[in-house]
Amino acid sequence: MNLRIILSAWVALITLPLTASAQYVMMPDSTNSRIVLFDPFDGALVDGDFFALQGGTPVHAMQVGNEIWVSEQVGDRISRWDLRGVPLGQIGGQFPGGGLDNVRGMGLIRNVVYVTNSGTQNGAPGNAVVSYDLAGNYLGAFSTVGLAPSPFGVLEHQGAMLVSSSSANDDIHRFALTGEPLGTFHNSTALNFVEQMTYATNGDILAACFSSNNVARLDANSGALLSSFSASGARGVYQLGNGNIMWTNGSGAHVYDVNAGASALIYSGGGRYLDFLQVAPPICPGDANGDGVVNFADISPFIAALKAGSATNWTCDLGAGQGPYLNSDANGDGAVNFADISPFIALLKDPPPPCVSVCP
Repeated sequence: MNLRIILSAWVALITLPLTASAQYVMMPDSTNSRIVLFDPFDGALVDGDFFALQGGTPVHAMQVGNEIWVSEQVGDRISRWDLRGVPLGQIGGQFPGGGLDNVRGMGLIRNVVYVTNSGTQNGAPGNAVVSYDLAGNYLGAFSTVGLAPSPFGVLEHQGAMLVSSSSANDDIHRFALTGEPLGTFHNSTALNFVEQMTYATNGDILAACFSSNNVARLDANSGALLSSFSASGARGVYQLGNGNIMWTNGSGAHVYDVNAGASALIYSGGGRYLDFLQVAPPICPGDANGDGVVNFADISPFIAALKAGSATNWTCDLGAGQGPYLNSDANGDGAVNFADISPFIALLKDPPPPCVSVCP
């Protein structure tokens, strides 16, 4: 029977596109110098040792395009990695104007990476926010002295940014993207030594407060305190898809159950800032069974990918779906559907060189 006819028979079974990525919450473990991954829906541990770091007391791991940048508080730098943990170099070092010393949290705003800095060694500017472009080139710095002394976190906010502080005057101060101070966002005795800030799913702002031992919920417009819960030595914070709140401290990572009003330790280690990571696996178009070559053995798995129409049960086991299903995206448009049939047939007729498709 004609191959095109066989494949076309399954077209009616196609319903939904297949997603070409995996999503996680990532955290640098500053005690064990490694990246840890969690499920963004419920906080379950996915990978307790995604890849090893170089040390330097990592504070914040943040995705920047197809890289992961990690701020190192004692290392006085930002180490750069690809999405599988291969080192790509560093930002900082000892040079006037662009050096870093005692770095903490970061923020990616309009294709600019803003980094909080406190020291003056290595040509660093002291209490300031330093900025770099996406290639790691130094763009400038602005001082936070007297406004948000000893800055610890950056969060995009209504066309500007919020900068948290470990010292008086303000717990959180607002700055323009160009560095001009725009006034106090929050300053009260309810918050003390604010580290990471993030948005709750309803738009409120969550702040991890190290010295006041709590996670605070603030109104995004006024900065007013709406509520808080106990979180000893809180450093990082992230709201999960199920509504619970993940937070970290020196003991590790915890999940606060918003209904039960209690926290549970889910990972032991040096808990630091939490951030979202989205990874797209490598693609070997046409290699639907994941064996590294495109041939007639890929026909049945390709048909199965057309039938599946859903990515809800993907895993990093090629035999279970993620690699092969993604490889079945023969035209590279991010979905497996009718449009992939002709490109798949073309690949069978003229197979590409052998390849390897694996989850990062």
